[in-house]
Amino acid sequence: MMMSTVARAFKYSLIGCTALGSAISVTTLAVNDDINPIGIVRLSRAARTVFQIGFMYKYDLFGIDKTSSEYKKIKSHCHQKAAEMLLDLCCANKGVYIKVGQHIAALDYLLPTEYVQTMKVLHSHAPSNKLEDVYKVISEDFKKKPKEIFLSVDPEPLGTASLAQVHKAFLHDGSVVAIKVQHPYVKNHAKVDMKSMEIMMKQKRIYLRS
Repeated sequence: MMMSTVARAFKYSLIGCTALGSAISVTTLAVNDDINPIGIVRLSRAARTVFQIGFMYKYDLFGIDKTSSEYKKIKSHCHQKAAEMLLDLCCANKGVYIKVGQHIAALDYLLPTEYVQTMKVLHSHAPSNKLEDVYKVISEDFKKKPKEIFLSVDPEPLGTASLAQVHKAFLHDGSVVAIKVQHPYVKNHAKVDMKSMEIMMKQKRIYLRS
């Protein structure tokens, strides 16, 4: 009986993934006509993570008395696994996902401790970009080669946030400056990512209530 129920849940999760993927694709095209393979990969990665988390809760907690200590222990384990999966997603997709992950880390009054503690790493260790990616953004914004503007740029960022990173640099007159450069993927993916996450959170709530 339990296996047949789990099988049905798995079947519906697959159907849900397909429906979500279609909904996101349509929404993405409406928001950004210049959708590319990288965007599709990001969307698919996010949809897969959301439904893996939903299915994990359904499967691991199936048939367990909610008032028992076993239920609390397994639910805590699910929280931790789900938080780690979300962290991996944030680090893989970056940009707005990092910002959302940082926000989750501040919701200790609302979310389970496992989520808050796991996401706190994003406040101090957000993923950074290579110097060549930084140079590309500078070139696109100023229509000049970075060497025309800076004598040198420290390849190691002084700090990295969700939407940008800061580097120490030297101008040609010897002046020392700090340059804050937006991550190259933020501009192209921000609107799509925000709309995608809105759809996925609605789908996740529906799935977890079913």
